[in-house]
Amino acid sequence: MSDAKKREIDINHWLNDANEGNVTFEPLNSIIILKKNENALLELHNIALWEPRAVRHSQGGYGGTRVRVAKGVSVNLGSFKANSESKEELREIDRGTLTLTNKRLVFTGQKRTVNINLQKIIAIEPYNDGITLQRENKQKTEYFIGTNQHSLDITSNENKYTIPLTGIVIKAIIKGEISKY
Repeated sequence: MSDAKKREIDINHWLNDANEGNVTFEPLNSIIILKKNENALLELHNIALWEPRAVRHSQGGYGGTRVRVAKGVSVNLGSFKANSESKEELREIDRGTLTLTNKRLVFTGQKRTVNINLQKIIAIEPYNDGITLQRENKQKTEYFIGTNQHSLDITSNENKYTIPLTGIVIKAIIKGEISKY
């Protein structure tokens, strides 16, 4: 078996173990204050928080002619028409640190702090560079982008690897921690 194939098998094995809650992490000294029986698993810096925002686009214009009635006096003969529409666009809300613990996912930025209890997560969608979350009592989807700037050292079948922290890896770790409840 080639080294690349063995690496792929080992990483998939580790992802399955993570998904089932069968991986352990060395506790970190975190920037957040941990609660009783809570351990920080990952701490990722320079992560962007994106959310959908309603953005209004307006445009208008005048159509018609101007008629001079007397010296210094003119009248506009025409009309002004304006059009305004609102649509949702993804906007970067803040940039900061994303900390995953065995109980929470916490984003701490300059303008916004987001504290998500892992048990309140309804859905996670992984991407190459991050994840999106839907959670209870929150209508807007939250996007955490930039996780692939970081890597994780793993051991699988007694082999050590360094893998990028893609959305698939983070989703597996979160699902594994949720499965422990």
